[in-house]
Formats: sequence, structure tokens, C-alpha cells
Amino acid sequence: MSTVLVVDCDPSVRQILREFIELEGHRAIEAADATFARQAMAQETVDLIFLDVLMPGESGMSFCHCIKDDPECRGIKVILLTGFDGERSWQQGLRCGADMLVVKPVNRQRIKVLLEELLSPEDRA
Repeated sequence: MSTVLVVDCDPSVRQILREFIELEGHRAIEAADATFARQAMAQETVDLIFLDVLMPGESGMSFCHCIKDDPECRGIKVILLTGFDGERSWQQGLRCGADMLVVKPVNRQRIKVLLEELLSPEDRA
């Protein structure tokens, strides 16, 4: 079973994602911002992160860049969540090291496919 960290300032988004992730047999933990996400990552081994782009304090893109620059964390898959579906968002997401960029709102089928594609077979067992 993998552990998925959901980082979003909106509790309803975190709840929906948590439910979708748990329905797929994975463990979900939540954080409201990058500060709380760092604390969670210090206490838990995380396999994948759903990370909102726009949050109070440090942005999701900045936090993603930090994750991918850290040798101990760079193997964690990061899916950026955004409300903007434009070329600029896609380019910025790729530049900060995200593995995927997803436009909100998300649905269960999309989450299922993302989990299947980004988690290794060992994580899914």
C-alpha cells in the first residue's frame, strides 16, 4: 500500500481526494499548506503528492521545486493541481519538476488512472 499526501488549502478538495485515494486501496494523509506538508513528510514515507498550485504562503510550484531538488525526496511523484488550463500553467508545472499537471475539478476515474500510472507495482501491492 502506498502513502499519498494531499496538499491543498481547501478542506473539501482534500476530503474528495482522500476518499478517491482510499477507494483505490491507498493510504491518504492531508496537509493544508507546504509547511504542514513538510511536517508530514518528516514523519511519514510518502510515495506520491497531490499538490495545489495556489496556496497561502509557499506556492505549490515552489514547494514542488524544493521536493525535486532534495536528493532524499526527488523520487516522490508530484501531481500539481490547478484551476487554470492554459499553456503557461503546463510549462510552469513542467519547469518546477512536476510529474503531472491536473486541472481541477478532478473525478474518481482520473485519480484512479493517475495512481495506476505513477505508483510502482510494489507501492500498489
